[in-house]
Amino acid sequence: MARKQQIKSIIILILNFLLLSCANQLSPPGGEKDIIPPKIISSYPENGKINFSDNYIELTFSEYVNKRTINDAFFISPILENNPEFSWTNKSVEISFDEKLKENTTYSIVIGTEVADINNNNKMSEPFILTFSTGSKIDSGSISGKVFADKVDGTMIFAYSNKNDTLNIYKKKPDYVSQVNKKGEFTINGLANGIYEIFAVKDEFKNLVYDKGNDLIGYSTSSITVADSQNKIENINFFLTNEDTLAPNFQSITMTDKNHIVIEFNEPIDSSKLSSKNFVIVDSTQNLTFEIKKIFKGNPNKSEYILCVSDSLNPENNIYLIAQNILDRYKNELVNSSNSFTPSEKVDTNFIKISKLVTEYTSNTIDYQSPSFIINFSDALSDSNISNKIAFLDPDSNSISFNFIKIDDASVKIIPISDLKPKSIYKIKIDFKNIIDLAGNKVDTVMINKISTISNMEFSGVSGIVKSKSKNPKVVLNSLEKKHTKIQKEITKEGIFSFERINPGKYLMWIYNDSDSNNIYTFGNFDSLKYSEEFKFYPDTLNLRPRWPIGDIEIEF
Repeated sequence: MARKQQIKSIIILILNFLLLSCANQLSPPGGEKDIIPPKIISSYPENGKINFSDNYIELTFSEYVNKRTINDAFFISPILENNPEFSWTNKSVEISFDEKLKENTTYSIVIGTEVADINNNNKMSEPFILTFSTGSKIDSGSISGKVFADKVDGTMIFAYSNKNDTLNIYKKKPDYVSQVNKKGEFTINGLANGIYEIFAVKDEFKNLVYDKGNDLIGYSTSSITVADSQNKIENINFFLTNEDTLAPNFQSITMTDKNHIVIEFNEPIDSSKLSSKNFVIVDSTQNLTFEIKKIFKGNPNKSEYILCVSDSLNPENNIYLIAQNILDRYKNELVNSSNSFTPSEKVDTNFIKISKLVTEYTSNTIDYQSPSFIINFSDALSDSNISNKIAFLDPDSNSISFNFIKIDDASVKIIPISDLKPKSIYKIKIDFKNIIDLAGNKVDTVMINKISTISNMEFSGVSGIVKSKSKNPKVVLNSLEKKHTKIQKEITKEGIFSFERINPGKYLMWIYNDSDSNNIYTFGNFDSLKYSEEFKFYPDTLNLRPRWPIGDIEIEF
């Protein structure tokens, strides 16, 4: 009897194991790591099917995929009112529609790259596109192009038929949708003849509308016409931009000692419009106000600033920092903000020193032609006119004349009046004996820092000619190694451009038509009915090597 009970228990365990194995689509243990993305290997109907009358389609994947991922990856154009239903059988999914498809209409199904396999969460490398018609012909219009951005994955292309009704991309879903591949390339198929407005949208909420401030957006250079004589429109390209509409605000306020308040904003702000006059301290208990005496930039990797005060604040009272008229980089304004903070009674005993020399190149190196560098001090200077306490010396210790520009209360820019010698060592000498902070701290010492000039043989360059009918084309070099390094040049009337004395490295080159002559690329704006300015990338990455400039580049624009 015990023997039979033991056999019965073993059978139950085996059955449970088999049931669990069937219920869970798991990859076999061991073996090489799965790095192959899933793909769709067959469809019903087949691509290009006409006179389609069913209310469902069926797709078969090359492997088991995460069923939940297809919900956000399925798009149909023209858009349906109701969401479809998904029914799975092994690796196949049946997608059924509870509304009748329109007659004599070309539909385009897009399965986006969000679909991932269950083995290793590999995502589809390319969107899948299926086109079919409920009529006797497939509308053959198509629009293709590319989206240029740091991260293009998941970017959607919204196409609106430009009819008599008012377009509102904030509320209205597009008539047609597509998705870019990993290279940023896209195609919208099955378009009927007509005029279309096209947008590239990083649709964060997956709601098929543009949520300003949350979604990135790219604007086309014009509306696009599809006609029998021109039904394949190519090279419709987009830059993505963030249309920030929110005013900046405080992320944190910390008083580190009796004389310093560290503030951090939740986004980068326009430092050129910021001064100590944008702030005031209020003691609401005693109804007193205190001035901010100085302000300077804090951590360069954050939107952080240091406010300096000379008055003593009572930690027993209610103390507030009032900020007014502060702009972010998109001109959104923090009109007025009141924030409480806790005063500190800690005494500041640190004397001022050099925190950093900011130079164009690494290792305190500057160009010998039109040289300049920035001195960042560790604290605000009580006397902003300290040029007579700074000396710039040549290799023979002779003094060199320079211009002096104040950047903020703890940073100054030094601009030697004359060019320097290449590949030479210069010195910046600062007498700190009479350099005092607001707390009265000082040190009786002279500090010397070395600054080198670059060799003339370390530069590169690129030149060529642009064949263009644009009225005001500009050429731009973007460094692939220094993210925010961008150099722009004018093009002569003959179409010639030339970049000289360029740091070696890898660059992308592109051209745009500065149609509004504001010397910067205009991304476009829906509210002001502005299209973007036309642009084009040079197809090859430029590898600029020292002493080996690239010439004779020809670009059709």
